[in-house]
Amino acid sequence: MGAVNRYRLLSAATATLTAALAVVLPAAPASAHTELKSTAPAARSTTNDPVTEVTLTFTGLIKKPGTTVAVTGPDKTSYSAGDAEVLDETITQKVGALPVGAITVAWRTVASDGHPMQGSFTFTNRAAPPTPSAEPSPSPSVEPTTAAPTGASAPSPTLAGQAGEESSSGVVWVVVAAAVLALAALGGLLWRRRRQSGG
Repeated sequence: MGAVNRYRLLSAATATLTAALAVVLPAAPASAHTELKSTAPAARSTTNDPVTEVTLTFTGLIKKPGTTVAVTGPDKTSYSAGDAEVLDETITQKVGALPVGAITVAWRTVASDGHPMQGSFTFTNRAAPPTPSAEPSPSPSVEPTTAAPTGASAPSPTLAGQAGEESSSGVVWVVVAAAVLALAALGGLLWRRRRQSGG
């Protein structure tokens, strides 16, 4: 093989390598998009303690606008409490009292470079929601009873009747005694007059 042919082959190989690098190198930064790094609770895990929030951690910064996290139970009821909070690479979603069973977390957000992302994962909750304590029913209020003063007690009707009868009997006896005394005085006076007339 002559020198010219070797030169042509080397030039062709160099051109091919340059073209390949031109395709691969620009694509490398584009493929380094922000991705979901971890979650708490972890995907496909089982929790025995009550869960009060769900967190998602990404490999890059996250934007608040456009970020939503939906937490649903096995009955398809939403247990998300309020809006999701974003701090740097972490999204935090508060949740209510979760039921026992499979919990689904569906999320949507936007990376700092404007790349939209979404996904979902599940975990199993074993902690039963707290049972609400029964409030004691108020006891019926008892109206206070006011006792009548001892000194102001009304006289017994029977005693009052007896007192009236005794008073009437006393008056009758006084009248009778007065009449007897009057008759005795009159008789004495008449007896004296007769005796004086006879003398």
